[in-house]
Amino acid sequence: MPIGAQNTRHRVSAETVPTVIENVQNKQKYESAESSHAEQPVAQNAASELKLVLGALVVIILINLAAFHASLRGYFLADDFAHIGYLHQVFNGHADLLVKNFYSNWMQTVGTSFYRPFISITLATDYLIWGANPNGFHLTNYLYQTASSVFLFLALNTMFVSLNKKARFSTAFVAAALFACHPLHAEVVSWIIARVDSVCTTFLFLALWLYLLARRMDSSDSSGSNANASRRRLLNSLSIAAFSVSLMSKEMAITLPPTIFIYELVNSAIDPDSKRLPWKTRAANALKASMPHFITLFVYMVFRTLALGTVFGGYGGSVGDGLKESFWKRWLTEGCLWRLLFPFNDSLSGPRDFLRTVFHVTAVSALAICIARAVSARKESSPSLPLGLSPYAIFAAGWFVLALAPTIQVFDITQNLQGGRFVYLATAPVALFLAALIFGRGERPGRSISVVGALSICLSAALILSYCVLAVKNNHTWKVASRGVSNLRAGVEEELKKSPPKSKIIVLNLPPHNKGAHMLYNASMFGIALKPPLSSEDMSERVLFFEPVTFGDANLINRDRLKLLMADKNVAGIFLWNQAQEKLVEMRSWRENASAQSPDTIELGAFESKEPLEGNDALRSPDFDISSTDFDFVDIELKIERNPRTIPPEGSVLLLYWSGKTHPEFSAERYLALPLKKSDEWSRYRFSVGELKTWVSEGRISGLLLDTSEKGCKISIKSARVVKAVEEIPALAPAPELYKRIDRFGIVYPLRDLGPLVYDATRIKNAKSLTYEVSAPDSWFEHYSGTYRDRGPSKHISFEGKLENLKSDHWVLNLDRATKPAFYELRILAWDAAGKAIGYVSNPINFQLSSDYFARKNEYRTGEPK
Repeated sequence: MPIGAQNTRHRVSAETVPTVIENVQNKQKYESAESSHAEQPVAQNAASELKLVLGALVVIILINLAAFHASLRGYFLADDFAHIGYLHQVFNGHADLLVKNFYSNWMQTVGTSFYRPFISITLATDYLIWGANPNGFHLTNYLYQTASSVFLFLALNTMFVSLNKKARFSTAFVAAALFACHPLHAEVVSWIIARVDSVCTTFLFLALWLYLLARRMDSSDSSGSNANASRRRLLNSLSIAAFSVSLMSKEMAITLPPTIFIYELVNSAIDPDSKRLPWKTRAANALKASMPHFITLFVYMVFRTLALGTVFGGYGGSVGDGLKESFWKRWLTEGCLWRLLFPFNDSLSGPRDFLRTVFHVTAVSALAICIARAVSARKESSPSLPLGLSPYAIFAAGWFVLALAPTIQVFDITQNLQGGRFVYLATAPVALFLAALIFGRGERPGRSISVVGALSICLSAALILSYCVLAVKNNHTWKVASRGVSNLRAGVEEELKKSPPKSKIIVLNLPPHNKGAHMLYNASMFGIALKPPLSSEDMSERVLFFEPVTFGDANLINRDRLKLLMADKNVAGIFLWNQAQEKLVEMRSWRENASAQSPDTIELGAFESKEPLEGNDALRSPDFDISSTDFDFVDIELKIERNPRTIPPEGSVLLLYWSGKTHPEFSAERYLALPLKKSDEWSRYRFSVGELKTWVSEGRISGLLLDTSEKGCKISIKSARVVKAVEEIPALAPAPELYKRIDRFGIVYPLRDLGPLVYDATRIKNAKSLTYEVSAPDSWFEHYSGTYRDRGPSKHISFEGKLENLKSDHWVLNLDRATKPAFYELRILAWDAAGKAIGYVSNPINFQLSSDYFARKNEYRTGEPK
């Protein structure tokens, strides 16, 4: 190149440099302005979405408050008392008990196997802040319910990012709002210890939300910056931590890893980057994504198994056996699953209740809207799921199955909604499924709200409102239950203060529930209410009870023990709880009954036609006056006259009502039913009334009324009598020397062997021998049969044996064959010469063998006890 030309080139370039720089600067300014204009709508959208989310959270919090505000002023109920007693120990020199929960059975309870150490931490925190003030505990329960609803919304609103934003937000909000005021949640919110479900679910939803945030950051970050990677690791670590807390709250948390797997699988069907992949690859990716949580679950299961000594845990003894026997009945034939959609308490609302109609209409409307969206989706070439289904609906269906799986042993929602806590988590996918049916995939982009969209909004509002109204109604029973237990405690304290200082009183019946709301399962729980920190002084030893040891039929009573205590001069009064009036009333004529002697049989005379209780021609006995504490049975020989053309309906029953001094009127609260025989011949019916508190607590019985559930039939009575079955029931009782080893609940605590005991079967006709049987650990014979009056031996035993004589004043039962710390029951049974059981089994004796008992017994074997 010529030198001149080269110089010219250099000169031109030098001259154009300022122009080039100016052009570059102008371009940068333009691009910067363009970028600024582009970022402004994004920032505005983000701010708008944040306001929308915050507004939704405020509404969800207010919905919780509207539905469950009455719970904030509740009292302690049922198992709550056991935990208050436990916390009182913790804060009075036994803080090690909290630590022990992390490596052993929860609260070291006999008869159950659970690993829930974090629940005790939440309760201890409440106790530290509020002491024994129940309002503080109830506030915490409400906050966990609210937190569960909030984290559910946040998690659902973070799912399925490729879905229409409005549909995603609407579905998440309505699902969380329905969960917030679900009528089945009254049990979890209003019963303090039922927070095991809300605490577990709160941290489960939090773990799910944190996981989804990390996944969203992972999918939206293409730069791979270290800062974003650190944030993702932090979110994943926090998710694992929340999941771990959830696992330490309740076993239900094991559902999170498979829930994440199902979500990833469903999301891969609509995600643009994943839906082209084969299903096997999608499944592998879903498993990979959920693997950290599966590993955490595996570690938890290993540690839990080592701590409990069992993989499964749960309820043992006769309670566990009862759950096994009723498995199919509870799952398939009692309508429990149906109550997840229609959560009505049958004791509060009848079949024609207006809200029931609203629920049915909204359910049908949701299905109709779903069908309408499916028809509309057929006109679109949609790459998404078929029939216009929302991915939320598919996810909810799988999630529902997972949420119910851990409840397989205990699942039971009764007609009055007891057991609603078992499906607390499962109500989330149910609410989500309803919301997904209503909103589907949402409206097409750029399209105004359609008729279906407007109907969806209206239907959602109606559904949330009806849920909220029903939740308030269902929750009212818990408010009444709390007030009742509080009044009962106050009433017992008042009677004790009026009695001589060293005297005792008997409380015959503690209220087990109020229309589905738990009150008191057993006497040991209520005993805690009568000592610090719930009472100013310890009065618990001055009250004697006749309740089940742990669980069971609260209407059964060991009348032999009652008669023994009635003769005790230190007993100042016998009381029963009047549920309707919410006060203690004294049993009438109990002192008279203590000294009275009744014949073995009393004929009752001819019955007369009276106004029926069941719509038939009822028969009433003549007025009489007999002791309620002396007789075992009412025997009636009768004949049923039916229309020859009618077929007796299945399940018909014969009903016996009674009145007495305590309750002079006949009532549906005091009756006994027996299956009605189809025969038209004379038949004998035996009503086992002497084992029922509702009979015994009357003091004096003054009349009987006989009725049937079968319509259009006539009853003819040949004879009616009350019977003291001394010739059919062998007597079994502790000897006087053993009284000091019996607690206020009637439980014997042996030092070495059980005894001395007194038994007598000499009056049993044709009795030639006696056998005894000891129940299986933590099992009670009456749990299996529903009565103390079994007519044969049980198969649910630890061991059995034969007695040498028909009578003894000093029998000692060797307990070497009892090998496990537990509660047990002992009873005896008479046999004839042919080896046939005759009469009935005796009333049982309850005894407990503790860990200390076995340690002490081992010391006796090796030498002198320390």
